[in-house]
Amino acid sequence: MIKCNGTLRIKKIRQSRNGAFCIADLSTDFGEFKVKDPLLDQFEEGEYQGTVWISEIYLSQYISYGKAVTELRARLQDLHIDSEDRKTVRPVEHSEPDPLDEVPTPQVPKKLAPVPEKRSDWASVKSNKLKKPSAPSQPAEEQDAGGASKNDATAQASASGNIELFGQELAALIDQHQVVKLDSTVDRILLRNQAAALRAKGFAFDAKQQIWIFQTS
Repeated sequence: MIKCNGTLRIKKIRQSRNGAFCIADLSTDFGEFKVKDPLLDQFEEGEYQGTVWISEIYLSQYISYGKAVTELRARLQDLHIDSEDRKTVRPVEHSEPDPLDEVPTPQVPKKLAPVPEKRSDWASVKSNKLKKPSAPSQPAEEQDAGGASKNDATAQASASGNIELFGQELAALIDQHQVVKLDSTVDRILLRNQAAALRAKGFAFDAKQQIWIFQTS
């Protein structure tokens, strides 16, 4: 593990089929490195100074427009931001591939869904006999109340979507507009979707604390 002071120049790449992602140039006293770690995907484009913990330095290659690109990368274990300057960073000279596409994902064989057992005729007849008669049409008053119930259903669907994307605990914090801290070790696409959803809900990322804060104004 290497602990050092450094400057991260973070660039956002938007032309990706997996959603926008961030990469960075890291400048230190002992060299310059490329950083393409998932934890950058929460950041806004700009220049950040602080302390970085480097767990690995390695060579990486990829093909871009028929050319082989070799770069020296640093894998970050953690970082602490002291100052930031959110500004547009000079665009890259070549198209940057999505880190998700650099290493092919192993193909997992699909599992066949179990075929449900066929019920006997007696079971079908029995179930039909147990079915309740259809409810009569609702009066006008109940139909009016149905509009409100539709709104409630929409709200419940939104809450259910939050739970599916963030989990029960984070979804509750988001609904209450509380501070949210995401886990950068989860699947990278999931982290990107979570960050995009928080921005859409009015949250902004605080780079120094690495938390999401709801913007009241």
